[in-house]
Amino acid sequence: MSRAGAWDSEERLRGRRRLLIVSIAIAAVLIVGRSVQLQGFEGDKWRAEAAEQQQARVPLPARRGAIFDRDGVPLALTRETFRLSLAPSELADRDAAVRQLAQVLKLTRSAARRATSKDRKWVVLPGRFTAEQRREIGDLRGFHWERRLERFYPQGTVGREVLGGISGDGRPLGGMEQALDRMLAGRDGYSVMRRDGKGRKEASVALPVVQATDGNDVYLSIDFDLQEIADAALGAAIDSTGAAGGDLLLMDPRTGEVLAAVSRRQGGSLGVGAFIEPYEPGSVAKPLFVSTLLATGKATLGESVHGEGGRWTDPDGRVHTDVHAYDWLTLRDALRVSSNIGMVKFVPRLSPGQQFGMLRDFGFGTPTGVEYPAESSGRLPRPDRWSKPTGASLATGYELSVTPLQLALAYGALANGGVLMEPRLVREVRGRDGKTLERRDPREVRRVIPRAVAGQIRDVLVTVVADGTATRASLSTFEVAGKTGTARRTGANGRYEAGQYNSTFVGFFPARDPQLTILVRLDRPQGEYYGGLTAAPVTRETLQAILAARSPGLDRRSLLATRLPAQSPVRAAGTRRADPPPSGSEGVYVFVSTDNVGRAVDERPAAPVAMPDLSGLPLRDAARRLHALGVRVRVRGGGFVASTRPEAGQPVARGDTLVIVGDSR
Repeated sequence: MSRAGAWDSEERLRGRRRLLIVSIAIAAVLIVGRSVQLQGFEGDKWRAEAAEQQQARVPLPARRGAIFDRDGVPLALTRETFRLSLAPSELADRDAAVRQLAQVLKLTRSAARRATSKDRKWVVLPGRFTAEQRREIGDLRGFHWERRLERFYPQGTVGREVLGGISGDGRPLGGMEQALDRMLAGRDGYSVMRRDGKGRKEASVALPVVQATDGNDVYLSIDFDLQEIADAALGAAIDSTGAAGGDLLLMDPRTGEVLAAVSRRQGGSLGVGAFIEPYEPGSVAKPLFVSTLLATGKATLGESVHGEGGRWTDPDGRVHTDVHAYDWLTLRDALRVSSNIGMVKFVPRLSPGQQFGMLRDFGFGTPTGVEYPAESSGRLPRPDRWSKPTGASLATGYELSVTPLQLALAYGALANGGVLMEPRLVREVRGRDGKTLERRDPREVRRVIPRAVAGQIRDVLVTVVADGTATRASLSTFEVAGKTGTARRTGANGRYEAGQYNSTFVGFFPARDPQLTILVRLDRPQGEYYGGLTAAPVTRETLQAILAARSPGLDRRSLLATRLPAQSPVRAAGTRRADPPPSGSEGVYVFVSTDNVGRAVDERPAAPVAMPDLSGLPLRDAARRLHALGVRVRVRGGGFVASTRPEAGQPVARGDTLVIVGDSR
């Protein structure tokens, strides 16, 4: 090679060496720079990420608080369950695993062998397993447990419209579960576990744990015994009348507490319809109109108007009718026989402001404030929006809409001497340690009418039940006060549906010292649809069952003080008047005959009786038969009776608590 060629070759080598040195220097600078960046500027970030890869955060779900009735009967509880997954390749002793699955978890031998087959990598066993089963099996290798907290309702379907529910992912679905979610939910915690190179988790005391905070327990005003009785009574009434649905409320007029709330609708109840679905009340609004006349001094019960023979055209050309023809009627008798003409003739004595103001004071047209996720305020038109017939319509229960709850509270004011109470569904909230955190005391909203006026209305309502339109709600041993109503029903288009009615009874018991306000509403009963023929009998059956069951919801000593003296059959039936024949419809006199109602309140001890054989009966029918024996009933499951505790033939005494278990077939 020539000297020039050698020189060129050497020069190229030197150039390559320089380029290599420069490249190495640049790479070194980049590496050092990146190292400075990672350790100096981003060190905390990457150290945290490395720690995160070596740790696993495991959630610790909080236990949802329980819901109890007023006496501590559990209505909604949270139980600990476990889901089990198997990794067959990790099992140390397959035969031992099969024995455990069969003996403890009650799997069949064949199912247990399939679940532990080495051909399978991962098996999730169906169903949920109890904490006792989890403890009995222990921490066997290859058994992977997942703890879950599930909501359940030990009293079955009774009261579920009040309670609501919980979705699979823990969200509250209506009812008190939703209304009280903030109190019940608690706050989830977590634990941190180390994770080895294979991803397996190991507990370590050196890593942080944030304990879950369990939810608080809530005690409702609901009395489960009364709720169960109301549920059975309304269900039987809907079945017997062919109604599309209905509501039954029991409240304490002295405190405003809701003791029982039952609502049934076609296709199932989505909540307490008595709180959220207003309707035109019809004649049950008449006592409130009469109380307005008395409270404002515009009329007395003894003043008379002419009944016009059952048909009258007012000065504005509107025709008013009664079911039966009447001549002269006092205001007292017009209310007792539910005369539309009698009511309308007293309307001019009140100004629109007076009529509107009293209805508003009774709580119509505004929410009651009940502790429930949703509530309707109903509708009460302002006087500046009235038409000429509005005053007459309001006096007879039309052109306004009210919820059954509003109506029951208004009658509660008549019962307690004239004071409107705020409704209560929650009595108190307790922490997990049992200490009371919050107590809800009764609250008066306002005085609506003077006590003397409330007493006058009560006396008239007693006669409504004794020999007016509501005799089928009467008890021979105690006085019941109340009023029936039969109102036309509006359809989806806002127009009245031909031949469709809402039938209502509202009243209080016992009349002279009320402990219960009761409201029964039936939606579109078939056949006989008058409130006196449909809703009033439900009231009597409900009160009979309450007296027979000796529910703690009643003060028995005070109740006995209001018991009527023994009457002869002739007097119990009342003195016949020269009035239309009895039919139970509004505007008709109905004469009550003697019966055995109320004898169950007799304080003398009764001899034990044999437990009846209830096998195969619907749970509702079985509960009613047992209530008639004067015992308390707990229902487990649904459907038809599969077993009872005690068994058929065993002695039971009045006041005992019996259990009936359904098979849900």
